[in-house]
Amino acid sequence: MLQSINKYKIYFYIISFLFISTIINQNFLNTFDKFFLINKIQIYTNFPKINKKILNQINYLDDQNIFFINKKNALKNLKNLNFLEKIEIKKYYPSTILIKAYKTEVIGITYLKQKKYYVGLNERFILSKNLSTNKKLPLIFGSFKISEYIDLLSLLKNQNINTESILKFYFHKNRRWDLYFENNIIIKLPNKNIEEAIIKYKNLKNFKKEIKPNTTIDLRIANRIIIKND
Repeated sequence: MLQSINKYKIYFYIISFLFISTIINQNFLNTFDKFFLINKIQIYTNFPKINKKILNQINYLDDQNIFFINKKNALKNLKNLNFLEKIEIKKYYPSTILIKAYKTEVIGITYLKQKKYYVGLNERFILSKNLSTNKKLPLIFGSFKISEYIDLLSLLKNQNINTESILKFYFHKNRRWDLYFENNIIIKLPNKNIEEAIIKYKNLKNFKKEIKPNTTIDLRIANRIIIKND
């Protein structure tokens, strides 16, 4: 009889131990899980006005376990903000996410389907209502690739042409540019050997020192410069 009682006690102790251990383990797991829940999202940008828009894209990360955060998905969400470039996401354990993002430089204005867009140095068209800027920007007309426009700006700057004095760029269907400067000075570039044409314009400008208003300089024909005064 004594042995039987001892056996039941042993069973009771084992079951009690397992029950208490389960409760303790569950509490530990809950505490452990809460310890790694994201409770802080830090955002660093070069334009504080966009911080709220960034936060709206990643606020779903709040109270998520930092171990299970997929950075690729978070980056994909942020890339929907097409005025951003150089986006970085870092985890700082136990519960902080750091986001570094930079607003791209806007380098022009164009219209697509009667809507105003900024042209970004990140080679994206940015709907004007999604971004504000006080920068003086040229208008760009025609169906152009942003990479082609950036290449043109680079060629002009390499020859020390003041691009800020260009009011309009017009891109033709035959893939060449017309540049509209202040004082109604128009430069017609060819669709090939553009750099050579820009050098010819620069040499002409240095020779004449000052080009009169209402002048069209046609550089479309190789080895020729046609100047018209209206």
